[in-house]
Amino acid sequence: MNAQDRGYRRRLWSIVPCYLVLAATAAFPAIKNMAVVVAAGSKLPDVTLPELAKMCKGTQKTWPDGRNFTMVMKDPMAPEMHVAVQKLFGVAPADAKTAIAKLNESRPLVKVVASDEDIFRTVTSTPGAVGIVDVYLINSSVKVLRIDGKLPFDVGYALK
Repeated sequence: MNAQDRGYRRRLWSIVPCYLVLAATAAFPAIKNMAVVVAAGSKLPDVTLPELAKMCKGTQKTWPDGRNFTMVMKDPMAPEMHVAVQKLFGVAPADAKTAIAKLNESRPLVKVVASDEDIFRTVTSTPGAVGIVDVYLINSSVKVLRIDGKLPFDVGYALK
């Protein structure tokens, strides 16, 4: 092998890892760390996953202090919402819209909004509302609820 061939192979192998990374990100959509948030001034308590699931399924419709529970989220079919939908609503993401429509028949329990800004706006203006957002979008208008005593980056966090 001559020097020109070695130079070509070296350049080729410096490019290949970039293509592998691009192929992997296209094949596997980014899994986001999601958090359950409430308005910054809220006195709502931290919850366990079973308690939150009861409220999301409509079995329990109020917080212990009597406020109505409202879940605010983006499209339940979005890849980042799959884990939350499965754990909180107990349905596959494909069945989530039907389940949410049924839950909302008597009272709007779940609000599906178009953007993260809409989640923040609705959570801060609706007493008893919680939202599910990407942890990297959290701002000072909200606080994160612990689920089973854990925050989103803790080992064993429920919505990973």
